[in-house]
Amino acid sequence: VPLLSVRDLKVVFPTPIGMVHAVDRVSFDLEAGQSMGIVGESGSGKTVTAKTLMNLLPSYALVDGSVTFDGRDLRSLAAQRKTEKHLWGVEISMVFQDPMTSLNPVKKVGEQIAESVRYHLGETRTAARRQAGDLLEQVGIPEPGRRLDEYPHQLSGGLR
Repeated sequence: VPLLSVRDLKVVFPTPIGMVHAVDRVSFDLEAGQSMGIVGESGSGKTVTAKTLMNLLPSYALVDGSVTFDGRDLRSLAAQRKTEKHLWGVEISMVFQDPMTSLNPVKKVGEQIAESVRYHLGETRTAARRQAGDLLEQVGIPEPGRRLDEYPHQLSGGLR
């Protein structure tokens, strides 16, 4: 049984000039420990597919097909507005292509990472900050302690 199974996923956005078919009948399986890349030209639906899995689409998006993760129907959970903190953000996460557009420019990097750690794992501020530094170190950010106190625009291009 695959960890993630997507079957006949369709995503349509209604617009004033008609329907935009962003994703049309996408299907794939992903086993535990397996990696997969989705390749396509700009506008081909890669990001919309990923955002569907993360429950990040706008409420007006029309979604059809099935998406199951570890035996749980993600579309059903999203429709019921269940915000399972341990599911989205811990068991399923998304790394956006351009972190500069993902991070709040007026909040320090460490505050933003620690906020997510506190929300999803229930850590204290001190423990969350420590874990934020550990996470930066794990992904190879030099001087992680210093980077925690920097704003996103202060990170060099390679660190972003």
